[in-house]
Amino acid sequence: MNNGFFEETELTNFGDCDAYKDNITGSLLEAQVPFIVKFAQDIVPQKSASLDCGLYVATFVEYLSDQIEISFVDFRHEYLRKRYGALMWS
Repeated sequence: MNNGFFEETELTNFGDCDAYKDNITGSLLEAQVPFIVKFAQDIVPQKSASLDCGLYVATFVEYLSDQIEISFVDFRHEYLRKRYGALMWS
């Protein structure tokens, strides 16, 4: 079923979303905890049509949360698929 979600090109206006407003005042909530954005460089890109986006996201999250330097010179797709599959299975 195609509902056209992925064809949507307009940005979300978070000011119109009740989830981002204070329940009492109705004003837009401010960020409670600021965070630092770091842009990673020299990382292996996902190959087009590889369907590995979840694998990349999971691996990046694991590296970032463990504060491991991101270096994907040897990004072992098959190993990581088996590893994450085994972790989900257990």
